[in-house]
Amino acid sequence: IQQRQFNKASNSTYCIFMVNKPYAITCSVVAFYIPFLLMVLAYHRIYESQKHLQEPQKHLQEPQKHPQEPRQHLQDQHSSHRMKTETKAAKTLCIIMGCFCLCWAPFFVTNIVDPFINYTVPGKLWTAFLWLGYINSGLNPFLYAFLNKAFRRAFLIILCCGDERYRRPSILGQSVPCSTTTINGSTHVLR
Repeated sequence: IQQRQFNKASNSTYCIFMVNKPYAITCSVVAFYIPFLLMVLAYHRIYESQKHLQEPQKHLQEPQKHPQEPRQHLQDQHSSHRMKTETKAAKTLCIIMGCFCLCWAPFFVTNIVDPFINYTVPGKLWTAFLWLGYINSGLNPFLYAFLNKAFRRAFLIILCCGDERYRRPSILGQSVPCSTTTINGSTHVLR
């Protein structure tokens, strides 16, 4: 600490925050590794349920020799649309989780390793890893806007101060500005 504090190149007002091994491990595990593990487990469950849902759909794609009832055909279309929506949501979750892990992993790995290697990680590398983590927060709105049409529309409305050309036509008439969204096959009106 004294070596870093009294370095001629360092600023005298610079605050040095160094953690001991138990604190570094506890802080990193609670702030990153446990949430990361929970996200991986949740995504694995989503992936497994998607895989399980797709198995019964395979027989629906094969041509059938007897005509389907209109009601059965409508149910098949609904379940196919729902599966596509859920698959897209799972992909979106995977991309967002992947970016979170790629941005924050270098910082939290360094946070644990540094006390064990006698605090020899350069300060500039610490700063770079910390800012990479912060960049993740700035990246999220763009990821959501790129991956989700409803979010993109809302984002444009907010950025363009409610410009009418980004709004969906209202199902209640032109006097009430609103948009609709579909969640799991049911339509919801947002006002």
